[in-house]
Amino acid sequence: MPDPTSFPVLEQSSGSYFGTLKDDFGELIPLVDLVTLTLTLYVIKRDGNSTIINGRDHQNALLVNNVTVFNTLQTLADGRTYNLRWNYQPADTTLVEALPVERHIALFEWSTAQVQAGKHEMVLAVENLIQVG
Repeated sequence: MPDPTSFPVLEQSSGSYFGTLKDDFGELIPLVDLVTLTLTLYVIKRDGNSTIINGRDHQNALLVNNVTVFNTLQTLADGRTYNLRWNYQPADTTLVEALPVERHIALFEWSTAQVQAGKHEMVLAVENLIQVG
């Protein structure tokens, strides 16, 4: 799996993540082909242990729990394309430890009727507002 996408967000903020589900050949995986899609959101703490955030532990994400998947690529105003949208919530960006920036790792796992399976990972780089100026 390639390095995950990472982008900064403020502590206890909400917003949207836009990504693209692709198979091992780089082909788009449309909603109609998905059998399962789950979301696990976790942080690896300073002691090396991981903690699940906001109860998102292999949580069903197939058109529920703030996740939408489209059959075709959608286009944002800036020209980026996507077929997966996750509207993250303040509970998804609440800090576990008092660090200046904490990495909240979102792991999407999917399977299709064609017996394919894969993963899509991204990172919310959560900025601690107490540490700001």
